[in-house]
Amino acid sequence: MKTVFFQGSFDILNAGHVRAFRLAREQGDRLVVGLNTDEIIRSDKGREPIIPFAQRKEIIEAIRWVDEVIPCDDIFALPFLKATDASVYVTIEEWKDRQAEAIAWILHRSGRIFTPPYFPHDGITLSSTAIRNRVIEGGK
Repeated sequence: MKTVFFQGSFDILNAGHVRAFRLAREQGDRLVVGLNTDEIIRSDKGREPIIPFAQRKEIIEAIRWVDEVIPCDDIFALPFLKATDASVYVTIEEWKDRQAEAIAWILHRSGRIFTPPYFPHDGITLSSTAIRNRVIEGGK
C-alpha cells in the first residue's frame, strides 16, 4: 500500500485545497493529511488561525479523498513521513527548501515528491493567504 503524506495548515479551506487533495490521493492508495496545530500556525505565521484545529480537522476528514488526518506539532515533515511510512510526499514549491531533510529522506527510500499546482478560479488564485488578504481588504 502506497501512503501519500500532505502536511499543511489548511486554514480557510478552499477549492484549491480540495483539488490538491484529489490529486494527492491519485498518487497512491492512501492519503494522510498532516494538519498543523493552532500552536504551529501561531509560531510559524505569527497570527491566530482563522479556523480552530478541531474544525479544520472535521472539515478535512469529510473530504472523500482524505483517508486520515493527523495533528502536526512541528512544521518539519520528516517525523510524520516516518510515522506514516509514506512513500509519496506532497509539498508546495515554496516549502521545498525548508523541507530539504524530508525530501532527502523520501527520495532515499525510492519514494516520490509531488507538487500540486496553484489553481486559478475565475482569475483568482485559490489560496488561503489570497482569500485572507481579500477579506482584510474588503473584497478588493
